[in-house]
Order: sequence, then structure tokens, then C-alpha cells
Amino acid sequence: FHPPVRGDSGGRDVAELFYRKLTGLPGDESPVVMHHDGHHFIHIRHSGLYLVVTTSENVSPFSLLELLSRLATLLGDYCGSLGEGTIFRNVALVYELLDEVLDYGYVQTTSTEMLRNFIQTEAVVSKPFSLFDLSSVGLFGAETQQSKVAPSSAASRPVLSSRSDQSQKNEVFLDVVERLSVLIASNRCALA
Repeated sequence: FHPPVRGDSGGRDVAELFYRKLTGLPGDESPVVMHHDGHHFIHIRHSGLYLVVTTSENVSPFSLLELLSRLATLLGDYCGSLGEGTIFRNVALVYELLDEVLDYGYVQTTSTEMLRNFIQTEAVVSKPFSLFDLSSVGLFGAETQQSKVAPSSAASRPVLSSRSDQSQKNEVFLDVVERLSVLIASNRCALA
């Protein structure tokens, strides 16, 4: 994934450069922080995947390592487990998480609980079939309407805060949930 962020050193060319630098090293263990031609590569390896940050700015490597570690935890929280197949099945969710976590390269939040209010894409979790977990399956295997409802924090917030405020304010709180399905080509152009 190559979202544009502050201090980003480029797109696919930098990814190729990282791959060549990584495969050119002797041995199985590579340094966590590498530098090449003005580009800083900070990465962690988690479940066989490399999570990489590239920057040309002067940034603390420890803060970027912490960000990568929290991203791995976030992806595990949302997708169940972190692996190559999980990432392929949940590309839209990963992009949405990156969009909410980073705003032009500045970290906004990495809290799973705070992000649940903003993330609308449902994770595609592959788990073994169980007859005991048929709560969201309706007639002939169709999804029930209950399984299509997005999680909301509205149920946990009281409508009236206290009895003294009851006569002073007339407010209604609504959660508006929009869903947009877009087909994107490999060159990042929207097809439909």
C-alpha cells in the first residue's frame, strides 16, 4: 500500500528499492533501519509480512517502529489474524484503517476502540465452519438483516444526560451510516 504521506519518499520505485536492498543482504536477519540514497527504511516483520515506513525526513525511528507495531496490532484486531491472505481479502479495510490512523503523515489515533466508531468496512475473516456459530445466517444461508447493521456507539450514549437538563435541551442524536462500493483498477482509477 502506498498512500501519500508527509515525508514519503515515493511509491512503487521505493518499494522495489527496499526489496532489492533487503534481498541483497547476506543472512536471514536484516537491520530494522536502513538508509539508502536519502531514503530511510524502517520496517518490522510480522507473520511473514514486512510492514515498512519510508521517509526522507528526519524522524525518530523508535516512533515509526511503535507506529508499525500498533498497525500490526490494529490489523490483527480487525481481521482476526495478520497474514498475506488476510491483507488480500481486506484491502478496503486496510486502506480505511490507514486513512483514519494517518492524516497526511501525521498519526491521529491507533486506538482500536476509537477507530470502531469511524471504520465502516467489515472484515472478511476466514475461520473454520462451525455449526454452533449460525447466529447471522438466515434462510438458505442468506445473511440476516441484523448481521448487516454497522456497529454503533449510539446505544451506549444516553439521550438525556440528567433530569435537570430534560427541560432545557431538546436534542436528538443520529448516527448516519453511508456505504459506498467502488471498483478500482490496478492503476488506481475508479471503474464503477
